[in-house]
Amino acid sequence: MTNNIFNVCETKNIDDEVEKLFIYFRQNGFPHYDLNQYDANNELLKLKKFDSNNILDGKDIKQTMHSLGFLWCFFPNWVDVTYKNQDKTLIELWNDDDKLKTLIKKTYKWQLKYGRGVFTINRLRQNAKVYLSRQSVSNFRPTASKYFYNAYGNNGAVWDMSSGWGGRLFGFLASNCKTYIGTEPCKQTFNGLKQLQSIYSKENKNIDLHNICAEDYVPEKETLNLCFTSPPYFDCERYSKEENQSYLKHPNKDLWLDNFLRKVIANCFYGLKNEGYLILNIANTTEHKWIEDETKNIANEEGFTLVDVNYLILSSIAGKGVKRETIFIFKKKNGVI
Repeated sequence: MTNNIFNVCETKNIDDEVEKLFIYFRQNGFPHYDLNQYDANNELLKLKKFDSNNILDGKDIKQTMHSLGFLWCFFPNWVDVTYKNQDKTLIELWNDDDKLKTLIKKTYKWQLKYGRGVFTINRLRQNAKVYLSRQSVSNFRPTASKYFYNAYGNNGAVWDMSSGWGGRLFGFLASNCKTYIGTEPCKQTFNGLKQLQSIYSKENKNIDLHNICAEDYVPEKETLNLCFTSPPYFDCERYSKEENQSYLKHPNKDLWLDNFLRKVIANCFYGLKNEGYLILNIANTTEHKWIEDETKNIANEEGFTLVDVNYLILSSIAGKGVKRETIFIFKKKNGVI
């Protein structure tokens, strides 16, 4: 019966099939990414072989999907994130019977139109991000990470101030850089990073992970070649309810800018060698149209020069077209201490 319910065809009664699938997912729970379905060594090998020199199209960083499903295996808590415009998590929405049935029906119709006769788990997960939730978290693509490490890391040491979902850590493993320092305040996310690290313990790489807030971590002076991350966009994405989350520690714009963003940038300046780079993937949002300008102003005040801007191409959102996120590339001013 289980195999039959995943076969999609026009001759079946769609409401009956939706009900069967609904019962199946209520019995089996949310279909999290499964590490057993991936070959970890092959995932890294594919990324190592990827030619990151071809990822830049003008100022745009082209979209690739290398290893994203694999990485989500380490971070099942991605379904527990809330947002400024949505208090319910994706898993809470999934647990609403009417919403789940609607999601399954939309996915079934999608498979009838675009699929190959099979109701796939991956399409259901992707549709859940669009039809259950107003927005969803994304992982920084490992191929893009590899490009930035190789282009700006000078084969040396990097600090990822908000390590997040592992996309930059995994990109580091395939890059020319030798040392990765990662700070991540969320305990569950940190544990996922440690698990990812343990799988590749035999790689000739130095990985130093800290379950600490980025504003509280001070690197050794002038030891870093690159600081590179995608920081929280203030309170737009609320990764957990732990008190160390920046949107809870610094609950208004001024506090967040002064006590989180500025401190992180100042710590980067302290840790970077002269001529070292600070790369920040940070973008304005509908609620916070000040983030990009404030970031540029603070970085300049703390001793950095903006030398380039790239744009990360993201997936179209429910057919609304291509989305771009800004990536600022700053350089530590020569001779400034």
